[in-house]
Amino acid sequence: MNQDIFDGVDNPFGIKPMVAIVASFIAIFIILLVDVLTPLEYRLVSLYLFPTAIIALNAKSMKVVFAALVLLIACENYLLIKEHDFAWVYTQEDVFDFLIRLLSTLLIIWLARALRRSQLRVNLMANTDSLTGLWNRRFARISLEQAIAQVAENGAVFSVGLIDVNHFKKINDVLGHLVGDQVLTHIARLLLKFSPRGLTFFRLGGDEFLILALEKNQAQMQAVCEEMVSLVDQEMLDLNYPVSLSIGTVTFHQPPLSVSDVLHQADVAMYQRKMEIKSRSIPS
Repeated sequence: MNQDIFDGVDNPFGIKPMVAIVASFIAIFIILLVDVLTPLEYRLVSLYLFPTAIIALNAKSMKVVFAALVLLIACENYLLIKEHDFAWVYTQEDVFDFLIRLLSTLLIIWLARALRRSQLRVNLMANTDSLTGLWNRRFARISLEQAIAQVAENGAVFSVGLIDVNHFKKINDVLGHLVGDQVLTHIARLLLKFSPRGLTFFRLGGDEFLILALEKNQAQMQAVCEEMVSLVDQEMLDLNYPVSLSIGTVTFHQPPLSVSDVLHQADVAMYQRKMEIKSRSIPS
């Protein structure tokens, strides 16, 4: 799974997490500097919560959140420690204030992490096909846009495959839509067996699926698609479902004009593949 492609799902708030985290750590030190330079009666303790909350919202690892918490505690209490000449002698009031600040900070971090989890779930639902569990058409367009950008920026190559389920309409017409849904779900599970090979699968709608393969050339893409067709067709035959797959593949070494151009070229390749299969099935 290419992380650049999936940042849209993993990042819940639309900005790069690393940028937000680094900026927030810098903000903590800036607040500390301002706090040191201002008179003691003007403390900026509450301001430390804002960058810490941003870190908690954007960090994937709890280690980063814990590091932010430790840094925040140290910065919040730096002037208090300095007041006592860095000696561990504090009044009961100092300890009480410290505990209140710590509990407040922990509450803010807990709320930020809960918001992050909630937003990630929303993002995932918005980009996932509810029937098959594959990525949906919306996320396919996002992923293709990023793949095109990578080709334009660093000359990367990517391939796509458009899958059509042959004779799927017969399943719906004869056996019903419930069985049709079961067939699509089963095909999706079979396709996912190829995910470890660097393939990402999307359901575009109906009985059409899309494959995105970063850094795979035409020969590699065709080889893996032939294995895919062989596996799925045999499985459908074993289950007495009269369907098979047609996959049209296209490889891009130069950036295509648009996502629509990618899908159009893949659609043409898929149609040509269907005609090849059909011509072979007609007795001479």
